Amino acid sequence: MQKIRNEGVMALKTGICRWAGGYVRLCVSGCSAERFFNLCKSARLNYWKVSRQREGCYFYMSLEDFFRLRPLLRKSHMSMRVISRAGLPFVLRQNRKRAALGAAVLSFFVLLYMMSLFIWNISFDGNYRYTRETLLGFLEEQGIRYGMMKYKISCEELEESIRTRFPEITWVSARVSGTRLLVKIKENQVLSVIPEQDSAPCDIAADSPGTITRMIVRQGKSSVRVGDTVEEGQQLVSGQLSVLNDAGEAVRTAYVHADADIYARTLHEYEAEFPQYQVVDVKTGKKRQGFGVAAGSFRLRVLLPDFEENTWNFVSDTTQLHLFEDFYLPVYVERITGESFVSYERPYTDEEKEQEALKVQEQYLKNLMEKGVQIIENNVKIQECGVSWKVVGTAVGEEQIGVKRYITEFEETSETDEHN
Repeated sequence: MQKIRNEGVMALKTGICRWAGGYVRLCVSGCSAERFFNLCKSARLNYWKVSRQREGCYFYMSLEDFFRLRPLLRKSHMSMRVISRAGLPFVLRQNRKRAALGAAVLSFFVLLYMMSLFIWNISFDGNYRYTRETLLGFLEEQGIRYGMMKYKISCEELEESIRTRFPEITWVSARVSGTRLLVKIKENQVLSVIPEQDSAPCDIAADSPGTITRMIVRQGKSSVRVGDTVEEGQQLVSGQLSVLNDAGEAVRTAYVHADADIYARTLHEYEAEFPQYQVVDVKTGKKRQGFGVAAGSFRLRVLLPDFEENTWNFVSDTTQLHLFEDFYLPVYVERITGESFVSYERPYTDEEKEQEALKVQEQYLKNLMEKGVQIIENNVKIQECGVSWKVVGTAVGEEQIGVKRYITEFEETSETDEHN
């Protein structure tokens, strides 16, 4: 497939070069056609698509080589006639008296050249941690933006500044191709900063009420057991330990950083309301098509007229124009599609009410699971509440309920104990 693609590109380049230089289709007749083509080959003349017909041999030849044929024709005793002409030189000759057309063509190429001096597209590749908007904002701070001159961009300085500003980016490659700035980055998947270990003395308290289901205490003294019911703020693990002597008497008090995983069965209640009537949009089947063109601050949109003054929903698809892969232009083309619809209110059906309740339930349970709650049981019901419907639900789950509570008055106690 790659070989076929390369051959197609080479054929396209060859065709463009031949058209730019001009070429003619010729017919030679006589008794020494083979000698004529051998002489052309020896003289390194460029010809192609040779075909033999009744009138003679037809072939194509570049305009430059055409003017070198006369000595070869005399030498091989062949006659020649021109069948057709094609290419840029003949187009310019035919339109030499059309000054306006020539000026327009010249202005077009001058405009293309001028636009090729600026950056009209910025693309990023390999960014996952940082969004495109974040990187574009940083480039804006560095003075790099759409429409700036290409020669003002230093790719080496840009690469260095990105690595300095974003430590998680370990490799950057920036290059200017055509009218496009390409920035390829590679982010570090390992944390660049190792968090410091917290060793301050603390207790562990419950941040929500529940029933203890399992405990793993690594450091500290447990204040509750599995099966106990705890309230919010109740101490679960104490960071205050008594040091005993051989007689079993408390000599001093030691303070440690309590560490434990405590799981409890918790109850979550939630509710939400939605109106008894819903707005329904029904498509009428009528459509409108349009297009838009934007260049800088200029914007033009053209739509088919609406004589019935209906309500429309429009969707647009915007594309930036480019001549080649990396030669982008500051022109955007917009395709607009509109569909007409009619809105009216109607009450919810029983099935739709259940769907709305399920949406509320799924969203709430999703939020709980994102917090690490393992759902054990959940119930939901719908109640009529005046002019609206109320969704009331409960969810039973298992989650960690321990939260650190630092000890602030341990120093005085510790000094007193040491003095005694």
